[in-house]
Parts: sequence; C-alpha cells; structure tokens
Amino acid sequence: MPTTSEARARQDRTTAAGLTGAAAVFVALAASSGHRWLALVAAGGLFGAVMVYRRVMRGSYAYWVAWAVSPVLSLLMLWAQPPDLREAATLLALPWAGLSAVVALVLFALWRSRRGGHMDWVVWHPELGLLRREQTKRAALDWARWHYREPCLIDRLDRAPELARQTPLYPHPPRGSAYWSGCGT
Repeated sequence: MPTTSEARARQDRTTAAGLTGAAAVFVALAASSGHRWLALVAAGGLFGAVMVYRRVMRGSYAYWVAWAVSPVLSLLMLWAQPPDLREAATLLALPWAGLSAVVALVLFALWRSRRGGHMDWVVWHPELGLLRREQTKRAALDWARWHYREPCLIDRLDRAPELARQTPLYPHPPRGSAYWSGCGT
C-alpha cells in the first residue's frame, strides 16, 4: 500500500501531465482557429503544470524542468501578442527563450549526472562508519557542523566507494515529517 507522500506524488504527476496535455490541446486549437488568446490559456496550463510538478522533483538541479518550460512559455506569450506589439516583444522573448534553453540543458546534464548518487558527499567517522549522505558539500558541512557537532570526516562518495554500501547512521527522515516542515535542514 503506498504511503500518503507516495500517493500525493503520484497525484501531482498525474495533475501535471493533465495540465500539460490541456496546454497542448489549447496550442492546437490556437493554431487551427487563429485565436491567439488560446495561447495564453496554454501558457497558464504549462505554468500550472510546472508549479505542481516542482513538488515531486527530487535532487539537486531537478528544477531544470522549469527552465525547459520557460522558452515554450516565452514563445507562447510572443505568439499571443497583438501584431503591433509583436516586434518589440520579439526583442525580449527570443533572447530569453534561447538563454533559458541553454540553462535548461546545463541543469539537465548536471541533474542526470547526479541521479545515481555517485557524486554525493558523505559524512563519516573512522570508528562509526557512514554517518550521513548528502547531495552537496555545503549540505554535508552544514549537517556535520550544526547537527552532529563532533569531529568527523567529509569526502565525496566516489573517493570513498566502500561507504556506498553502508547504511547511514543518520538517514534523511521521510518527507512530510516535522524535520521537513522547517524544524531542521
């Protein structure tokens, strides 16, 4: 039986997919009918899909999805402009669309390289073993400094592969607990 957080994540993915599908339908309607205002409705649907989907994104650099949708939103907004304003809007929309597409590609590459966790940082003690596994050096340092508060070592997981098979003594609590609600970092 799925937990509440798993069910919520599945529902959020379904909602985001539905909003994206609705946006595609409105783009097709706008293209076939010539009513540019439908492009605004499609842009709103895409924006809503990203806002819902961001709740299920996991890991560093997972916000590449928002950057990938940004050029599409820019082009939809450009399409919806009246003809007398379209030239001026093009000067802003096209460079922004290009820049955000490049940022999305870079973030996607970084996200993809970190998905398996081989670039994680570990906090460990020579006698106790693996204490904590974090996605960034900053998070590992912060946890060691503010939560563990005893001498320990911090290193990248690929430099200490023997720690990859160990279970951390202080794993992350599940999302939705008091820890994720702001009582900790």
